[in-house]
Amino acid sequence: MEPPAWPAGLVVHLPVDYTAFCMLYQDRYLRYARARIADPRLSRELVETALGSVATNWAAVLASHRPAAEAWNILGSLIAQAVHGQAASTVCNAVYRVLPPLQADIIILRHRLSLSDEQAADLMGVEEPLVASQLKMAYRAMAERAVAAQPTVQPAQV
Repeated sequence: MEPPAWPAGLVVHLPVDYTAFCMLYQDRYLRYARARIADPRLSRELVETALGSVATNWAAVLASHRPAAEAWNILGSLIAQAVHGQAASTVCNAVYRVLPPLQADIIILRHRLSLSDEQAADLMGVEEPLVASQLKMAYRAMAERAVAAQPTVQPAQV
C-alpha cells in the first residue's frame, strides 16, 4: 500500500520568525554537528530533525525564556544519542570524556568552529559571561588533567 501523495501544488507556510531562526542558526548547527559526527549525511539529518522538532513546538519554544537554548538542547540531545554508538564519533568528542558537556560544547564552538564568546553564547542561548567563565574552567580542568598525567620523577638514590 502506497502512502498518500501530497496534493499537487501544496505549499506549506512556516512562521516568518521560525524561518528567520533557521536562517540565523542552521549553518552553525550544521558545522557543530559535523565537528561531532563523522558522517556528513547523518550530521545533516540530525540538524534537520532538530529544526523539525523546533518547528513542531515553535509556539512553546518561542514562548520560552531562551528559544535558542531550547533549540540547542534539542540538537545536543540528538547528537549525544548518535555519538553514543561511537561509530559516528570524531576526535572532537574526546573533550566530552574529560569535561562537562557545557564546557566541551564551548571548547568546540570557540576552538573548532572559531566562534567568539558572543557568537557561542548566542548559538547556545546563554549569556556571554557564562561562556567566558566556563571556558576558563575548561582550560583549568584540562591543565590540571595534563599535570596529573605527567609521570612523576623519583629523585636518584645516592
